[in-house]
Amino acid sequence: MDQAVRFEAQLGDAEKGLGHPDLAVFDAARSLFVETGLSPEPPAYELFWLHLKGEDPALSRAMARALEKDGLTKAQLLELRRQHLGEIAAGDLHDMVAHAHGAALKLAERLGGSREEIALHDRAILTEDDRLAAGKLSPSDILACIKRLRTANARMLAANRRLESDLEQVSRENATLIEKLETAERKAKTDPLTGLLNRRGLMESLRRAMVAAADARVPMSVALLDVDHFKQINDQWGHAIGDEVLRYLGTFLTNCLKKAEGSFSSRFGGEEFVIVLPGMALATALKALETIRAALARQVMRRASDGARLGKISFSAGIAQMRASDTVESLIDRADAALYTAKRAGRDRVLPERAGLD
Repeated sequence: MDQAVRFEAQLGDAEKGLGHPDLAVFDAARSLFVETGLSPEPPAYELFWLHLKGEDPALSRAMARALEKDGLTKAQLLELRRQHLGEIAAGDLHDMVAHAHGAALKLAERLGGSREEIALHDRAILTEDDRLAAGKLSPSDILACIKRLRTANARMLAANRRLESDLEQVSRENATLIEKLETAERKAKTDPLTGLLNRRGLMESLRRAMVAAADARVPMSVALLDVDHFKQINDQWGHAIGDEVLRYLGTFLTNCLKKAEGSFSSRFGGEEFVIVLPGMALATALKALETIRAALARQVMRRASDGARLGKISFSAGIAQMRASDTVESLIDRADAALYTAKRAGRDRVLPERAGLD
């Protein structure tokens, strides 16, 4: 049974009045740690929390499948986290933050020194001003005053040049840091195997696409597809070939969508992919996906090392059209329901959501 469903069933009258309601989530997460034997570290706890709260249906389905099948290993957990949440290496992020902190401290130190230089320069000018105001200065006194002011100005100019140099260095370091952060952010939203958006990148991009479609008052459809018999591919040919199939499918989908303005694909997790089709109503999207499915069916998969024929790839897909009341999750859920129907109907087919059949 789905862990999220089990958890919801536990939140009955017995939990009322026992503190914050999220304590029940904590208890359920603790039970999962006991059940799996995993260490209660932050990455695992975050994944359990999202699963038990039911805030990520795709994650909950993947977690439930793993738990029901063979339990959940640390390697599987990290893979689920990478697929659904993206990943920025903690060490890299720590180094970037530490570097930025160090640069900020150095700049603060230089600015503090510059304030002292300015105060010293100000005192020198005031001192010479007082001497001039007192009058009765000989030419040699005036010459000495001018020399002291020149010395103060030279010291101030040198301090300014040092500060300008420091600011330029900090600016360059900040530009480098921003580039690293942007690269890390892209990695966190990109599936490393296929190069497509991962689930995190999809959810953000799909949310923006839904807003744009609603603002422009144009239709938009979303397809969720699943590679048929993918486990058999892994079992028969090995995971390396399975990875090549996923990589090839990612490239294939990208090429198929090049002429569809605004459309994009993503790896949703495992052997599931999502295609977003802005400007397409359900019937148009159905034709587009059927064209892609038929084109893929004509491709023959061969092993690169010896050219051995490995067979053909097919997928099943479900399509849903955005409604005014939709969230990202509800739209994908309807596509998922249509995908489930397509798989039960025999696979290697594309079906619209049930409402589209009425």
